[in-house]
Amino acid sequence: MSTQTTDVAIIGGGMGGLVLAAALDRAGIDYRIYEQAPRFGVIGGHLTIDTAAIEVLARYGLDQLFLDMASPMRTIEVRKLDTGDVVTEFPFPDLGSMGVADPNRHGARTVYGFLRADFVRGVAATLPQDRLFIGHRLSSIDERDGRAVASFENGHVVSAKLLIGADGVRSMARRMFDNAEARPAGINICRTTVPSELMPEDMPCDRMRFWDGWAFGSKERGEAVHVLIAPVRGGDFVCIDVNVYGGDQFEDCDPFDIPFERIAARFPETIDPVILKLIEGRIEPFAGHPLFDRRVANRWTSDTIAILGDAAHSMRPTLGQGACQAIHDADAIARAISKHGLGPAALGAYEAERSDYVKSIVEVALKTVVDPKEWKDRAESH
Repeated sequence: MSTQTTDVAIIGGGMGGLVLAAALDRAGIDYRIYEQAPRFGVIGGHLTIDTAAIEVLARYGLDQLFLDMASPMRTIEVRKLDTGDVVTEFPFPDLGSMGVADPNRHGARTVYGFLRADFVRGVAATLPQDRLFIGHRLSSIDERDGRAVASFENGHVVSAKLLIGADGVRSMARRMFDNAEARPAGINICRTTVPSELMPEDMPCDRMRFWDGWAFGSKERGEAVHVLIAPVRGGDFVCIDVNVYGGDQFEDCDPFDIPFERIAARFPETIDPVILKLIEGRIEPFAGHPLFDRRVANRWTSDTIAILGDAAHSMRPTLGQGACQAIHDADAIARAISKHGLGPAALGAYEAERSDYVKSIVEVALKTVVDPKEWKDRAESH
């Protein structure tokens, strides 16, 4: 098979890869994006991004597309897992208030709930379809004669001035710089979706709700079950995340169809009946999303290759920043190319801007224990 040539080859059609594609498209830069799945948006549970990330989307004409599918949340309401009694409610603390080294992000922030699959499909539909390649699983990456060359299992080969690895936590592109393995974190987020009409009348879809289960587990051993509910699709649906810490992680189950009986076995003997009613009305099976820990890559770039998002810096979801920082990475690469051109200077500028800042976020997210009381104290102290 002949080798295809392009200015920028993007490996991975997730959040960061597609936002970068949209930015390059607006700038008139030749690019191709390669996704291993048979279509865009195959995998995608509930995520959140904040207003800082939405400001980036606005630069590339993606903000309204996002807002049309998202649901704003200004507060988090904490309830007891067994009775459903409300313990407290408070605004989402911003990154600086949570300990990230960012003096411009103290106080509170608004976050928006959405389905990853909705956003990925939506952005892909706005791009020229002849730039998008599905069913392309990467097999190797090399640098030859000042260009990056990627080969795929289907025999396709692409040669590019720059190659951007947006290929997730198990990134092959990252292996060019750092072979650190991703280690299981012992946390599995089991997700499903429910029509919002099943929510009680006194529980409007305008906030995130968190049922705290530490009273029935152990912080010291890292074992507990919590339930999180957030609205998506303009409040027409709510996503349920059952956060399973320690113990049975369902490794023997189909990750796209975890039996509820296995999940329910981790619940305390008494549980808020609202949770059970909502779960009974789910419109899809529980899908498991096991978390992995891996240090931030020692290097993010060479002369022709860069990594972004989870490929460079996977992080715990405690700050809600995984998708946000992938979007900021894409923006930084696009701005660096605009300023420095399609060469090593652009990639170097991207890494210099992003690596130390994101490392701070990853470290704080890793150290942040799921503790609503602590989050409230931090929010109120700023």
